[in-house]
Amino acid sequence: MESSIAENLESQIVNLYKEKEELESNLGTSDADMILKEFYQLESDLNRLYKFKENYKRIDTKQVIVESIRAAYIPNHRLSK
Repeated sequence: MESSIAENLESQIVNLYKEKEELESNLGTSDADMILKEFYQLESDLNRLYKFKENYKRIDTKQVIVESIRAAYIPNHRLSK
């Protein structure tokens, strides 16, 4: 019974270290605080982009005279619907 518990604990430790190595390999860190900080920053960036998308519409620049760019973003309220 004791060896079974020890084997189970060893297996859990090995799995934890594998997960830690995978996080470090894929994310560059296994620190939970750093991962959460990055997650919340990405969430904030995504929310900002959604708000931008709600307020602006992408149009082809041939509808507006603009030099040296391929597209422009115009506030939706300035466009006829």
